[in-house]
Amino acid sequence: MLFFYFFALNIGTAWSALTNKTNCGNDLCTWWHDTGEINRNAPVQPGNVRQSHRYSVQVSVAGRDEFLDSFVHETIPRNGNGRISAPSDAPNSNTLEDSTDDGISIEPSIGLNMAWTQFEYSQDVDLKISTIDGSPLGSPEDVIIRPTSIKYSITSSDSGDILVRIPYDQNGRKFSIEFKNDLYTFRSDGKQYVSSGGDVVGIEPTNALVIFASTFLPSSMIPAMNSDNTQTMTPGPIRQGDWGAKPILYFPPGVYYMDEDTNGVSGKLGSSHMILDPQTYWVYIAPGAYVKGAIEYTTHASKFYATGHGVLSGEHYVYQANVDKSYTSHKSDATSLRMWWHNSIQSGQKWFCHGPTVNAPPFNTMDFNGDVNSISSEITDYKQVGAYFFQTDGPQIYPNSVVRDVFWHVNDDALKIYYSGASVSRATIWKCLNDPIIQMGWTTRNAHGVTINTLNVIHTRYRNSQTDVPTTIIGASPFYQGGKADPKQSISLTVSKLICEGPCPSLVRIVPLQSYRDFVVENVAFPDGLQRNSIGIGQSIIPAAPGVEMDLQISNWTVGGERVTMKNFQSGDLGQLNIDESYWGQWSIS
Repeated sequence: MLFFYFFALNIGTAWSALTNKTNCGNDLCTWWHDTGEINRNAPVQPGNVRQSHRYSVQVSVAGRDEFLDSFVHETIPRNGNGRISAPSDAPNSNTLEDSTDDGISIEPSIGLNMAWTQFEYSQDVDLKISTIDGSPLGSPEDVIIRPTSIKYSITSSDSGDILVRIPYDQNGRKFSIEFKNDLYTFRSDGKQYVSSGGDVVGIEPTNALVIFASTFLPSSMIPAMNSDNTQTMTPGPIRQGDWGAKPILYFPPGVYYMDEDTNGVSGKLGSSHMILDPQTYWVYIAPGAYVKGAIEYTTHASKFYATGHGVLSGEHYVYQANVDKSYTSHKSDATSLRMWWHNSIQSGQKWFCHGPTVNAPPFNTMDFNGDVNSISSEITDYKQVGAYFFQTDGPQIYPNSVVRDVFWHVNDDALKIYYSGASVSRATIWKCLNDPIIQMGWTTRNAHGVTINTLNVIHTRYRNSQTDVPTTIIGASPFYQGGKADPKQSISLTVSKLICEGPCPSLVRIVPLQSYRDFVVENVAFPDGLQRNSIGIGQSIIPAAPGVEMDLQISNWTVGGERVTMKNFQSGDLGQLNIDESYWGQWSIS
């Protein structure tokens, strides 16, 4: 095995330079960025990567006590730019209109941030966590790993480091490590978060730390690269045409950023994105590659790809960056930038996304436009972090698509159930304050044969009670652009093994725009209870809709360990279900 040594660059805070030891073998692979910048308040330099101000992480094959460094990233709300409207605006110049709510309020003032690290492994490993300043993390009893349904061995070293044994898992492991002395309690007065009074609506770590233990990519997800078919990028600025027209676009380890004059126009960082050549159908972002930008496909290849354990970061873009308005903050469902985009998709095309992490998206994470009723995707080991802005959804889930082994931090709809045949398994969701975890609304739909199996909701913090943008786990919003409910159309869906941790919102809030048939919700646990407060966030609501059928079957749902039944489901009782009486006899709970 070869060992590589890098020096951590001390920028933005006083931290002594260290020699960092990484290695990439077939048992364990870690990586490092030698331009890590510790900076809690401002944008980092274009060629730098924001590094955790608090955590240091090392990994060893279990029992060997040969620890390797794993770079710990950090994301802060608004990426240090403050409320700006245009990429050319000076940081913290507050140019965003006062009437625009970007989804961020008290987060910067309380120092909320999200750190994460990733490595590849093929056998059990030991994870060592310490603080950069040497401050204590507490005892093993003070550590919470979410999802809590998956148990880990947690110990401490003589020097106070926290040690976690991570078993090898062919599906990988994705989890949040939290420390009791670092938890922040979100309180709301029913309209906004408040520093005191109000009701408790969520509890999150101030300094979040998320671990992504990924298995090595299968050979089918690594392109066969050679000089004839591969455009190899060079770390540093990305300028117009650098990505070429070859079938494969390869980002080796290093830091990349869209240059200020990518499109030949004087501008600033965050005023361009990569529109790939039609010949390019595969983007490979290697472990240790950090790409600041967004990617738009134009290929008509039957299969196209985004693979690799690198990072695609939207940190340079303003909220709702609108491509047609010089990437300024003007919301458009058509032209606000997506991190993954295709605006001329053809029938039968399929997108394979295996491995990447998306950081700080400015809007919907992924949308394809064109003949979307006959396309599909396979999304695996995909992570989303730092999604503090509104409208930072999970990716679209097109017909017959497969999503598995994902971790998504979102501030909008997480799982969009709009098409038939979709399958989601082993999804972990960290939810902010906007829209439900599962969204089925906005227009009438025929969607059948949809399954969601093993859904872990590890955090929510809704600040008010709504049905239009439902504050709930399973939701359906009313019409987005007007319409009339059609009882002849229907949605059938099975949700199994759903666990919601912390103060949980309601189970369901549905504005029925069509009938629901074979709508099964089974094996549900709210171990920490269902919110019961003056705000009403815990109330499940399904109002009447003429002619609509509501074949909802809930089974084995426990709240705080107590089972919800037909005797205690009512709005003032354990289940807090408020389902219109017109559906009586159609739905059941057991």
